[in-house]
Amino acid sequence: MMKRAISTAGLSAAIGLVAAAASAQGLAGGTLALETSAFFEEGAIGHTSYSGGLQFDIGLGFGAAVDLASYGFSGFGADGSNATLHALYDFGPFVMGLDGAVVGAFVGRDDYEEGDAEIYGIEAAASVFGLRGEGYLAHHDGTRGGAAVAGLSARYEITPAIFAMGEIGFADADEEGALTRVALGGGYRIDGGPRLWGELGRIEAEDEAFGGDETFLAIGAEIGFGALSGTSFGTRSLFDVVPGL
Repeated sequence: MMKRAISTAGLSAAIGLVAAAASAQGLAGGTLALETSAFFEEGAIGHTSYSGGLQFDIGLGFGAAVDLASYGFSGFGADGSNATLHALYDFGPFVMGLDGAVVGAFVGRDDYEEGDAEIYGIEAAASVFGLRGEGYLAHHDGTRGGAAVAGLSARYEITPAIFAMGEIGFADADEEGALTRVALGGGYRIDGGPRLWGELGRIEAEDEAFGGDETFLAIGAEIGFGALSGTSFGTRSLFDVVPGL
C-alpha cells in the first residue's frame, strides 16, 4: 500500500511539474467527460468513468497533455483510477492529405484494489474527408502481469451537429488471455455545449479472459474547451478496454 501511494504520488507530481512548465507556453485545450454502461449478461448497471484532460502548447508543433480518470465498476463509486502523461507533435493542417495529424508517446498508471500497473506506448490521430481516426499501441505491466493493449477509434461528422462513431480495443494478457471489444454508436453536439453520445458494443473473450463475453450499452457526455475544443488524445488505460477488471 505504501509503495502504491508513493508511486501514485510520484506520477502525480511529475504530471504537475510538466503541466506547470507547459502552461507557461499556453493552454491549447481541455475536456471533461462522463460515461456509464450497462452490461446485459452480467445484469449490472453503473460501470462508470469520469475523466478530464488538459493540453498545452510548448512551441514549434510540440505539446504536452495530462489526463486523469476515475472508474466505478459496480455502481458510481471509485474502484480504479488512471493518470496519463502525453508528449506529442502536431504536424498542422493538411500534411500528406491529412488534416490535423498528431503523433505522440505516453506513459500512465492504473490503480485498482488488487494492485497497480504502468502503461506506456505510442499514439496517432488524423482527419480526412470528415473522418477523424485515432489509434494506439501500448504495453501494460503490473501486479497481474503484463498485457499488450491496442485500440482504434473513428468519428465521422455527418453534419456539424450529428456524428457517427466506432471503436475496437484489444488486450492480450500473460495470465488472463485475449479479449476484443467492438462498439458502434453516434451522437449529437449541442451548439456551444457538450457532445452527447451512445453506443452498443460487444466484448469477446478467449477462454473467459477478464471475466468472459459481454454485450453492453454505453451513454456519455463530453465537453471541450480552449482553442482545440478538447485534446488530441485521451486517457490510456486497460480499464477503457476491460471495464470491471
